[in-house]
Amino acid sequence: MRHLSIRNIRCLLKFNSVEGLHNTKLNDVGICHPCSISKSEHRPIQSPSRKNIQTTGDMILADLIGPLPLSIDKKRYALIIQDSFSRLTVFIPLHDKTEAQAHLKTWMLQFMNTMKITIKGLRTDNGTKFRNNATDEFLKEKGIVHEYSMPYEHHQNVKIEHTNRTISEIARTSLIAAGLPATVWPWAFKHAVWIFNQTLHADKKKTPYEIILGTKPSLVLLHIFGAKSYIHNHLFRKDMSPRGIKGYHMGVAPDLKGWLFWVPSKNSIIKSASAKIDESIFYKKSNISTIQAMHIFDDSMIKEIALQDRMVSYLNSN
Repeated sequence: MRHLSIRNIRCLLKFNSVEGLHNTKLNDVGICHPCSISKSEHRPIQSPSRKNIQTTGDMILADLIGPLPLSIDKKRYALIIQDSFSRLTVFIPLHDKTEAQAHLKTWMLQFMNTMKITIKGLRTDNGTKFRNNATDEFLKEKGIVHEYSMPYEHHQNVKIEHTNRTISEIARTSLIAAGLPATVWPWAFKHAVWIFNQTLHADKKKTPYEIILGTKPSLVLLHIFGAKSYIHNHLFRKDMSPRGIKGYHMGVAPDLKGWLFWVPSKNSIIKSASAKIDESIFYKKSNISTIQAMHIFDDSMIKEIALQDRMVSYLNSN
């Protein structure tokens, strides 16, 4: 039958769908080399290491996204780090992707020292930004096993790929809703990660924040991203000079002691704990076409991941 599958031929015999086909016993012919070349398809395998994650630090995931639009502080890339057990996620904007290795090393050292935990494994893609002598020597010194996902096998690092999609959607939506320029994308992403760390996820009953720190997070400082704000100016010198600065809310400050604001007149980000935030006014009306042109995240990769996951489930069930 000229390279028709054995399964298909058996169906023809079973349902008597054609005439002239002899009902003989069909044996599996093994590997057909022409078929293997011409009909090759992607058949991903399940990574066994996923099942061994029992506590914080068992596996750290890292990924790099970009290039993105040039931000007001000249950033084009971002490093995303996640503890696989707690789902605690960190977002670090970068000028260039070559900075990823140094920032990853610094974060891992701070995480181990601050939380008093041992990191057992690191999973990244196979790119040179993570696979180099400096990274290998550091991980060897700390006794950390480095796992690599294979090229085009996004499902092998699927958890952080899904996280990328989630925070990208939050960031994109925040920019659209507030009508903000693409140049403030790092703060939209940081705001998205702040929300991600303080909300529940499918496989957990506690937020990443609570799993790591042992206390429930507070949303007292949460305001709508991009809301118009009036920031107190501590540097005013004269009695009749303005005592406030107009800006737009860019999220909670990293030290949780105030907020971040974008000041268009200076095109810069400032931090303040003294401000009035008006959540009814934003920078401008939403400009969906502008945000769509930013290409903040490519959904084609997520579609590929979903397809790979379905294939893995099918293969495991057979």
